[in-house]
Amino acid sequence: MAGGKETPRQRMIGLMYLVLMAMLALNVSNTVLDKFMFIEQSLENSNGITHQENDRQLHAIEAAVAKKNNEITKEVLSEAQALRKETSKVIAYIDDLKKEIIEKTGGKENGELKGKSDTQIPGNILIGVEGAKKKGKAYDLEKKLNELAKHYDAVAEKFDTTKTWKKIGKLAKPAKDMPQYKNDKDNKNKDFAYIQFEETPAAACMAILSEMSSEVLQNETKVLKVLNDRVGGRVVFDKVVAVVKPTSKYVAAGLDYEATMFIAASSSAAKPRMQYNGSSIKVVDGVGEVKFPAKPVKYDKNGRSTQTWKGAITYTTPFGDTTLLVEEEYVVVKPSISVNSATVNALYRNVANKLVVDVPALGESYNPRFTATNAKVMSKGKVATIIPTLKAKSVNLTVTSGGNKIGTKSFKTRGVPKPSIEFPGVDLKKGISRKTSKLRVRPVADSEFKAALPDEANYRVVDWEATVAFGTKPIGKPIRLTGGKQDMDIGNILRNAPKTDGVRIVIDVKKVVRKNSQGNTETVPGVGGITTIAVY
Repeated sequence: MAGGKETPRQRMIGLMYLVLMAMLALNVSNTVLDKFMFIEQSLENSNGITHQENDRQLHAIEAAVAKKNNEITKEVLSEAQALRKETSKVIAYIDDLKKEIIEKTGGKENGELKGKSDTQIPGNILIGVEGAKKKGKAYDLEKKLNELAKHYDAVAEKFDTTKTWKKIGKLAKPAKDMPQYKNDKDNKNKDFAYIQFEETPAAACMAILSEMSSEVLQNETKVLKVLNDRVGGRVVFDKVVAVVKPTSKYVAAGLDYEATMFIAASSSAAKPRMQYNGSSIKVVDGVGEVKFPAKPVKYDKNGRSTQTWKGAITYTTPFGDTTLLVEEEYVVVKPSISVNSATVNALYRNVANKLVVDVPALGESYNPRFTATNAKVMSKGKVATIIPTLKAKSVNLTVTSGGNKIGTKSFKTRGVPKPSIEFPGVDLKKGISRKTSKLRVRPVADSEFKAALPDEANYRVVDWEATVAFGTKPIGKPIRLTGGKQDMDIGNILRNAPKTDGVRIVIDVKKVVRKNSQGNTETVPGVGGITTIAVY
């Protein structure tokens, strides 16, 4: 297509051309002018080869049309023939300009251009004589080159099925459209004829004109390749790669690793169409990528599901379309779900149970999403935070990755163990001293629960009272604390109690709450009640 690479020979000639053009501003010697003639001859040799290649392209199209004669191939052949005709006219015009320069500068002697250093005669021919500027033949050449480029683009865009054609635009450009003159204040406003041929020796003019022919022929080659591809005039397998196909990518220690190794070829011109299980797939440089999620049909006792996929590769030949069929077997291995958590045996209800859920078989492609029954689920990467409802007896956690279901894990649930009520500094068997000034109450979480979920084991007594009693009667008024204060001043009521045996303090813990890791508070039922402590 457009934008194809030049051959090393063309690149070398182009580089020499640029270097020598840069030397034109100097007082060039005959040796330098001879180099221009060398470049001109090299370009002509290269142009002859390109011309022959373009003839072969046209013959390939003609052969394809002879084998597959339809409206499309006829139209393509007509366009190709017209293209060659128009190109030949422009090349002939350039050749006539070269002949005119040779003749008017004195012809050749022993194969050498006599007037190779002449700048006036080529300028008169190509730019125009003094007083008649812009009447030279370079202006006609500019028009012909750009009309031809427009023709190339129109044909290529019409028949390029890959839509990758890069527009040529102009073959003849003024200085303002040439990057090398963008910031050159002395030359950037010159037109095509002046920037190419002003004060240019005949030898350099010859090389420049040959280079223009080269560019014309190269672009014709690109368009003919588009037309050739459209009719399937040829299939050249020009991309060769080494391929290794192992029997299995997985091998146990002690067993043999087996693989076949071979070369595979593809064509950059064939533009094959490829399908996987009847659906088209993307093809880049003749290579198609098959990618699909592996889904189990039925696992065997070893946790494997053997399946196949079918493919088709279709490419065009001079004899019509050819389709190659492939069928490949693969094995889907049942992935195992690994769960790591301190609460993995049973999940606590109304508690954020954090589970690390992994599927080792998926490796880096593992991108989990979690859903659950009878529970709220939050996730971050492999961590699933599950909060079962208060009435949930079990939870089913479903794991998917990349939109594909991996499996389901079931968990039993259990209630949060109730905390115990303790009074720090008080020996419940011995009692409490009359000299005690403060009474403290503390709800203590179940040790296993706290070790597993420390962020969930946050308890507080929010309503409790203490009364000093003797016999069946209270002494003084009860002291009641609400709002979460855990320390009570009881020094006064204890000091006012009778100095006799039988005095006791009665503590009634009325309400205990738990604050979970989500910041929500719930009442813990069945915790607290009456505790009697002797006073000594």
